[in-house]
Amino acid sequence: MNKQLWIEKALGLGIQEFEIYQSTTVEKEMTWFQGQMDTLVSSKVTGTSIRGIVDGKIANMALEEIDDSMCETVLKSLIEQAHIISNEETDSLRKPEAIEYVKKDVTWNMASTEYVKDILKGLETKILAYDPRVIQVGYLGYSQGSGSRSIVNSLGMDVQDADEMQYIVASVVVKEEEEIKDASLVEVVYDFEKYDLDSFVCRVCDKALNKLKATPIPSCTCPVIFEKDAMTSLFAAFTGLFNGELMYKGISPLKDKFNEQIFSEQITIIDDPKNTDCLSIANFDDEGCPTSSKTLVDHGKYVMMLHDTRSANRMHTKSTGNGFKSGYASSVSVQPMNCYIVPGNDSFEDLCTKIKDGFVVQNLAGLHAGLDFVSTNFSLQCSGFWVKDGKRDKNVTLVTVANNFLNMMKHVISVGNDLDWSYHQVVSPSIAFAECTISGE
Repeated sequence: MNKQLWIEKALGLGIQEFEIYQSTTVEKEMTWFQGQMDTLVSSKVTGTSIRGIVDGKIANMALEEIDDSMCETVLKSLIEQAHIISNEETDSLRKPEAIEYVKKDVTWNMASTEYVKDILKGLETKILAYDPRVIQVGYLGYSQGSGSRSIVNSLGMDVQDADEMQYIVASVVVKEEEEIKDASLVEVVYDFEKYDLDSFVCRVCDKALNKLKATPIPSCTCPVIFEKDAMTSLFAAFTGLFNGELMYKGISPLKDKFNEQIFSEQITIIDDPKNTDCLSIANFDDEGCPTSSKTLVDHGKYVMMLHDTRSANRMHTKSTGNGFKSGYASSVSVQPMNCYIVPGNDSFEDLCTKIKDGFVVQNLAGLHAGLDFVSTNFSLQCSGFWVKDGKRDKNVTLVTVANNFLNMMKHVISVGNDLDWSYHQVVSPSIAFAECTISGE
């Protein structure tokens, strides 16, 4: 694609501002089943999206295949699209700004196909031998990928970045008497030569085995610990609280609470696309705006919201560098990236000791149907275990946990120290709360 040709042609046709966004993804995926390679898939996909400003209206178009010969036809179609937009606001693209680049201090040692075969074969053998109750490896796979993105526009912007990753995933099925349970685990691996595969086997198998012999408990109101994975899921469902676009529309429950104490003083929330502890980092968002670390909640006080260019203009402020696409063909929207609740000092065992008698939520289901974003009420099916005298007692399943998220976050007993980024872009450590309602027997 001759990007300069497209920009010159766009301006010549009357498009006031023009942008080309491109992303390229290269992936290799392998799965293993019952002693042999099941699938091996390699792919390379380049996607292009263009944006143009015509009479102050912004139009978008995604292109799966790009050819310079189609330039004029595509641009005229983009202009037609802009003419039918009825929104009264005036949009604009971003001018280039100074970007302070950071780079992850890590080296990926990408595994060869033959090496991965040996790893998956060994994992299957170890998992099946771990415990007689392990009856099947439901899924075992490896994925390797690299990606790059670039933004060029008629205002002089020309930025690009790239990243890469590899991970393994396993799903284990266990059985005791007539009861069957399963569990899965995904693990990012920088270098398999330094990676503890036995630890991976132990964690995925124990995760499944710990679900056996679980029963409901009587309904009650009690102290509750949301274990880190469950708390991450719940927190991610409510990150829209800090979305500037939803704030502008009056949808966010925090719309009138800026600079107020909304959570416990133990809660601090940071959004940092440049956090090098995370799997992926972004030095600029998908509009080319430089990213930075931002404190959204400071010891319980709500101090900042997230913006892309449009929401910032609507709120008469500046973008926070949180304008991201969910894919090259999608529109830019306000999204958190590397957003987390700052961990505390207590271990998970310390949290259990502090609640003494209560319930630990390990798995949540029905997040899309079981919570009301506007009121922040939630009632979700869950499983986990009961804590008695500060120690793990019995496994629990088929119960629901209910509360109001904003209210619950004001009554924190303690924040754990077990923050684990793994492959997440929104994450939380385990947190102990004063009480939730558990509906069971």
